[in-house]
Order: sequence, then structure tokens, then C-alpha cells
Amino acid sequence: MAELPESVDRDILEGRSILAVKAIRDARGCQLHEAVDLYHERYRELHPEPDSAQEAGRPRVLRFERDGSLVVFEGP
Repeated sequence: MAELPESVDRDILEGRSILAVKAIRDARGCQLHEAVDLYHERYRELHPEPDSAQEAGRPRVLRFERDGSLVVFEGP
């Protein structure tokens, strides 16, 4: 996805959808419906659907590090 502020990912992961949409609008200068579409696209990138039922039971933990990087821990 095009460059978006890091705060968008944090807001999405922490359930602050209104703040995420506002940040997208501010960064891209787009209409509300376009920002909502971009929000949903980014949400799907951060919360992908499991490929199979076997993967559905695997826990996944997302965490932001102090340096701003996103770390994904996958269960066994």
C-alpha cells in the first residue's frame, strides 16, 4: 500500500478505526469513502485470513517494538 503514517497501523491494530481513517484522509487528502476503502484494505493486510482450517487454530501476536517495527509471533 502507498505510504501511510505508522500511526495508521497502530490505530488499526489497537481498534481505533476512526483515528485510522482520519489519519489516512490527512495523509492522502482523499474523500471519506476512499479513506474507508483504504482502511479496509490495510486492515485485511494486517489481519490476513488463514489459508486453511489447520492454520485457523494457530495464535498470532502482533507487537510494536520501541524502534517502531512490527513483530509477528506465530504459535506452534
